[in-house]
This record gives sequence, structure tokens and C-alpha cells, in this order.
Amino acid sequence: MKRLLRPTLVRRVMLAMVLAFLLVWLVLMVRQLYKATDTQALDQNLQGLGSSLLASIAPIATPGEARAVVAATATLVNDGYRKLQAPGAVLMELADAQGGRLFLSPEAGQATLHGVDGSISDGLVDGQRLRLYRGHSARWTLTVAVPVLDPWWIASTMSGGLTIDMLIALPFVLLPLWFAVSRGLRPLHRLSAQIAARDADDLSPLGVTPRYAELRPLTDALEQLLAQLRNKVEREHGFVQDAAHELRTPMAVLSAQAHVLAMAVDAPQRAQAGHSLMQAIARASHLIRQLLDLAQMDRPAALAPAQHDVAQLLRQELASLAPLAFAREIELSLDAPDTLCHALDTHAFQTIIHNLVNNALAYVPRQGQLRLELLALAGGFRLSVADDGPGIAAGQRSLVFERFYRGSGHAAPGAGLGLAIVREAAKRLHGSVELADGIDGKGCCFIVTVGAPAARLPLIS
Repeated sequence: MKRLLRPTLVRRVMLAMVLAFLLVWLVLMVRQLYKATDTQALDQNLQGLGSSLLASIAPIATPGEARAVVAATATLVNDGYRKLQAPGAVLMELADAQGGRLFLSPEAGQATLHGVDGSISDGLVDGQRLRLYRGHSARWTLTVAVPVLDPWWIASTMSGGLTIDMLIALPFVLLPLWFAVSRGLRPLHRLSAQIAARDADDLSPLGVTPRYAELRPLTDALEQLLAQLRNKVEREHGFVQDAAHELRTPMAVLSAQAHVLAMAVDAPQRAQAGHSLMQAIARASHLIRQLLDLAQMDRPAALAPAQHDVAQLLRQELASLAPLAFAREIELSLDAPDTLCHALDTHAFQTIIHNLVNNALAYVPRQGQLRLELLALAGGFRLSVADDGPGIAAGQRSLVFERFYRGSGHAAPGAGLGLAIVREAAKRLHGSVELADGIDGKGCCFIVTVGAPAARLPLIS
């Protein structure tokens, strides 16, 4: 039963067509009812009938012949009314030039038809409303009265015939439409079966070129989705391999220093081995923390970002990093407005600040400069971190945001994850990061531009 009641596209199209037929039936009914109850059209028909009949008897000289023509016409017209089972009848009265009555329709009984010469007027006979025509010729005076039919009777009479016509036509429209829709959905069913038959790990392209243009957006979207999944899986595999490779070195150092510590025979050797062991632990801990940050940046945000004072957050983070800058005799400066409110993920923003500032402090030589600038933009803000350090070669600038990439010519320790984390954190804030020349054309300037949070799309997880 549930299967029968389940909504389908074919049923929806069929239902829409039935509703369209009902709408057409209603429009035709309204149109025909309007035409049937149009007083002006009724008067024109009455005028035409009376004028034609008067013109036909005008040449007749004898009363008997004129009476016969009018009687025959009245009988013919009323036979049509009776076939339609219309209430009332068409009444006709014929008089000579002196006003003597020659003929009166039997349906009128003893009533007299009082019309207005040369025009259409209203009348009433036995409670039946009439429209009357009266005309004169040289010999005869003719009065014709037609009943004003009840609109409900007209509607019920018309609806029966129109409904039968529409019901006859309906199957001849629905059957071809059902055939066309069912046949048109076959490629979609084949595509669905092809996808269902795939292995769970098969992310290869579909390789399907749909015959119908309406299906191409669907197949293009599926191909794009599969490409995104392939890229994500490839990045994850590469990330795991690179992480394993980067963790192998500090683990080997830890093992070696632990062995040296265990084999040390005097205090100086133990102190040196302990110091090396602590350095190896710190490096491994830093790498693991960066890996966790990168993994967190890859996950979609669970909650909508709240409003925060970005300027105040920036000042707080720089306050915690200032001792390191002072220790390296690096001039640290900030140019920012007093307040700058924006909805953002505070962890992502803090991650950007820590990685950019720590990178600069690691590479800028002593007595160097590090300048941060925060500017408000329409719907967002821009954060720039500039230094006068050794900089990055132009050929390497497109690669520095890749995971585990480290430029050549630098002795500073690191795993090459900091800028990759900055890029992912900027994306999480609906922004971007770019690299430009630093202070006075030397060093680097990282520019993070954050816009207003856009409508969130489903993320591939």
C-alpha cells in the first residue's frame, strides 16, 4: 500500500494534466455560460428571428397563409427547446393591420404579449420572464417572446455535454503523455542502476553521455561530485603518507636519544641526552598539534559563528606572542581600529594569527620588523602580516601553501604545515590568503581577506 501511495514523477505529471483538464473545463464552462446569459447576444438573436419571420410574411396577402407560416415557425423553434428540455417556450403572436389577433402560440394560454414597437422589452407570462420583440409591416404585426433561462439550468445542461467530451479526450492525452514520461525516465533509471551496481570504493568517472539535455546537469553534477571525492581521498592518502613520513624522524630521534640516555655512564652524557630527548619530544608534539589543527580545519563548523571583536582578539593573541618577539629583538607593531565586530570562528582566526606570526618570528633575523595591520572592509576585514626577513622566491610562492612543503635555503625547523593550516583556516572563515612582498620590498606579506559568511553548502566529509 505504501508503495502505491509513494509519490512519483509520473503520477505528479499525470495529476498535473488532470488538473489542467479540470481548469480547461472550468474556463470553457465560464465562457459558454457567459455567452448563454449575455443579454445583448440574446437580444440580437431575438431581433434576428423576429425580423426574418416578419420579412417572410410581409409579401403574403392572405391571413391564412401568414398564420400558417408563423405557426410552423413557432412549432419548429419549440421543438428545439423541447429537445433541450428547456423550461418555457418561445411565444409568437400575429395580428393584422387593424389589430385583430390571427395567431397566438398555444403555450401562451390566454395571455397577451405586450411588446414595445421597434425595440426589445421585458415581459412576464405565468411567472416566466420573457424578452419580447415587436415589429410591423404593411399588413401584419408580429410579436415574438423568448424565455430568459435560469443560469443554473444553463450551467447544468452545458456541463453534462462538455464533461463527456472532456472525459473522451482525457485518455487520448494522458496515455501518450504517460508513455513519453515513462520512456523519458528510463535513462535516469539506468543511471541509478549503474551507480547502485558500483563497488563502494569505485569513484571513477561515470562515463555517461545522456541523450536528453535535461539529464546533463545531473550527470555533470555527479561527475563533479565524484571528482571532488577522488581529490579528497587522494589528499587524505597523501596526508597520511606525509604525516607518517614526518613523524618517523622525531620518533627515530626519540628512540635514539632514549637509547643514549639509557647507556649514558656519567651526568654530562645523561644531561645532553635528556636535552636532545626533550627537543625531539617538543618537535613531535608540535607536529602532532599541527596535524590536529589541520584535521579540525578540514571538518565543517558545527555551529553558526557568533559576533566577536576581531581587533580585541588580535591584540590578545599578539600579547601572548610578544615575549617571543622581544626575546629575538624583533620589532612587533600593530595597526588596527579600536573595535571591529564580525561573525567568525575564533579558533580558526587564532590559528591564522599564531601560524603567521610564529612563521615570521622563526625566519626573520634578529632586530628585524614584523608589522600587522587590520582593516575593516564592506562585510568583512583584511589582516596583513608583513616582515623584512629573507622572503620566499617567486618560483616557490605558489607552493608554500601546500601541505608539508618547505622552501629551500632556510635552516628554521618545521614540518611545512603552518601555511597550509592558514589556508584552510581562511577558507573556514569564508576568506582567502595571498602572498605579496614584505616591508620595503623585502620579506613576505601574507594578506588574509575575510568576507561575510555565505550560505553554507553541504561539505564532503
